[in-house]
Amino acid sequence: MIRFPLIVLALSPTILAAQAPARTKVPPVAPVQLVQGPQRMPLSPEGRAIQARVYGVPDPQLLQLNADLVALRDQRTQMIAAPPVDLAQLEALLRREETLMAQIRTRNNDRLMELLRALPETDRETMLQNMNIAPARKPQAVVPR
Repeated sequence: MIRFPLIVLALSPTILAAQAPARTKVPPVAPVQLVQGPQRMPLSPEGRAIQARVYGVPDPQLLQLNADLVALRDQRTQMIAAPPVDLAQLEALLRREETLMAQIRTRNNDRLMELLRALPETDRETMLQNMNIAPARKPQAVVPR
């Protein structure tokens, strides 16, 4: 009847523990030595110095935008986790997220253009060629069910 499966379920951890093979100690593995790989863009020393100047110092506005985006996404997750969801409030959060992402994209593009303008012509050509090599990601359409 019902009691038999309950007894089996109650004893199953004991049975499984008795059947499990004894664990053997695995010897520690030596840490992997990381070696710097080849550079993706062979910029001249002058170009690398310019790139370090442009990208070396974090953009405080970009950092703040990213922090705002993370906070907004946390807020959205909390809202969705606690039904019922106020759709008007969710829509407002999604619109704010779109705005933040556009501002982040604009800041990143501004920094890239600053770099491209500052680079010598040969380095600029190298940068642009490498930007063109990157495979374009196809937008993923969401199919309604």
